Amino acid sequence: MNLFELFQLIAVSSLLTLACVWLLRSVWRQGQALLQSLLPPRYLKPRRSPRRACPPVVPEAPHE
Repeated sequence: MNLFELFQLIAVSSLLTLACVWLLRSVWRQGQALLQSLLPPRYLKPRRSPRRACPPVVPEAPHE
């Protein structure tokens, strides 16, 4: 295998890798869109849980 064939092999494998990544990303996006379309609207909204107030700190009597 000479240098030119090695460069061809690197180029072809790089292009195949990019094509696979592009295909997987498009399938992933379609899957997410399908999942979100199946969920009721209340699950789609980002909802923060309310913070509970910390109980007040009561100072204790000094130890004797």
